[in-house]
Amino acid sequence: MNKLLLVGLVACSVSISPAFAALLHTSGEAKLVVIADQVQVDLHATSLAKTASDAKQQVDKIVKVTQSNLANLLTDSDRFEASQLQIQAEYKYQDRERVFVGYRAQRSIIVELANLDGLTQVLDAAMLSGVNEVRQLQYKSSQEEQYKQQVRAMAVNDSYVKAKQLAEGYEGQLGPVVEVNYRNQSAIPVMKIERATLAATDANAGSYQAAQLIYRDSVDVSFELLTEE
Repeated sequence: MNKLLLVGLVACSVSISPAFAALLHTSGEAKLVVIADQVQVDLHATSLAKTASDAKQQVDKIVKVTQSNLANLLTDSDRFEASQLQIQAEYKYQDRERVFVGYRAQRSIIVELANLDGLTQVLDAAMLSGVNEVRQLQYKSSQEEQYKQQVRAMAVNDSYVKAKQLAEGYEGQLGPVVEVNYRNQSAIPVMKIERATLAATDANAGSYQAAQLIYRDSVDVSFELLTEE
């Protein structure tokens, strides 16, 4: 009984036509545009005085007044953080000679807002407090991780759709995945996130327009392309 069973299995395997595999390379790409709902404001406070002590006191006062004026505008979900003090001597050239001007004291202030509604009020209050410069508005999303996962899934699905269409076009069947690689400009193999960080001022409304965040992901995939002999 055992011998007859083995013979039957061998005969069955020979009757099947072998499938030959070539490699099919494709790329999946995805783009997701969302509206920002958070922002990080980078402020800069600086002062110039004849002594380092005076320069320090002046810039520290700006930071203290700013924090006080923003206290009623910030919620528990927001963040206010001031950097350590930096002081350096400042010079200018007069008649080809270097002349001491004073000591420059500087501190940066980071304000993170969990809601964009209060952005205009925060900027106005900061400037009235003596802040010298608004260096950057960096827009964010409270659902960033969710959007990252979503755009990644979109890129993977795009790669499968393209690969299946190509396989059918060559009258073959899509086989298993052989290799997967992220395509990016940096050394870290992660998706590229492009952030539109510039907001335009609406002169009529006196407020800032909502900024768009653009999430991108791309992946290179190699499949086996199965064809009959």
